[in-house]
Amino acid sequence: MKKITRIIDAITNRSRLVYDMTRCEGGEAGAIKKGDNETLVKELMALAPDEMANLLALLKRGLDPNADEFTRYVTAEAAANVIYPKYKFSEFGRIFLEDEPFLAFYRNYMDAGNWHSLDRKYTLNQMLKLVAHLDGDIAECGAYKGVSAQLMCRALQKSIAKIHLFDSFEGLSEPDLLDGEYWQKGSLKVSEEQLHQTLAGFDNYEVYKGWIPERFDEVADRMFRFIHIDVDLYEPTFDSLSFFFPRLQPGGIILLDDHGFSSCPGAKKAADEFFSGKPEKIILLTTGQAFIQKI
Repeated sequence: MKKITRIIDAITNRSRLVYDMTRCEGGEAGAIKKGDNETLVKELMALAPDEMANLLALLKRGLDPNADEFTRYVTAEAAANVIYPKYKFSEFGRIFLEDEPFLAFYRNYMDAGNWHSLDRKYTLNQMLKLVAHLDGDIAECGAYKGVSAQLMCRALQKSIAKIHLFDSFEGLSEPDLLDGEYWQKGSLKVSEEQLHQTLAGFDNYEVYKGWIPERFDEVADRMFRFIHIDVDLYEPTFDSLSFFFPRLQPGGIILLDDHGFSSCPGAKKAADEFFSGKPEKIILLTTGQAFIQKI
């Protein structure tokens, strides 16, 4: 116990460890004080008696100012294995995490500290390269704050093609029973002004405010090379696929942002039903996205 207390002391002194429980209902925020360490050690040992000594030793190594990046990676993986073993770390050294211009872009437009969609934004940006040679516009169903839309606007900067952005700006519509219990009516509500702020400096997009599919007919005469669908629920996902897939160029891509998330069962069901019996296959990605390339 004394050895573990010394490890906790070293970690606390070196990292000035602070815990924040404000995101938990009924939680109170506060710093872990040095005098609380013995109590903290007892609580940790009670929660994970078999792993805690090794984990704390690893934390001490990982928090050492002289620790190299691989040591920190091993430390993070060990901590995850104890706290959330369902999460599986990928291989060390993925180079997309060294893409400083893209990281700077993401950091500039996303909420501070929220890296949850970094891999999805990166995948979207890469997949836009696959349709650069095709004719046709781009459409996005569920534009939110416009971060994905800015990537699309950048991709078409040297083209006469347009990006068509559809959003209610009232948040989500009323979820159906098929959509589970995660989402509520009005979730993800943002103002149209936030979208325009994100897209300041671009003139190659048009916004269609309204519930899907009310304004789809305004682009009924267009053909498309790329469709991004991020509407989370069954009905707007099915409506978006029904309208845009017939207008997708051969070789064009539909990217489904939320197909592989347990929080969006309705969106997955809509796509599975729509493509049932069609030659095109839904390709599920480890990011939680899925894509379809039209034959």
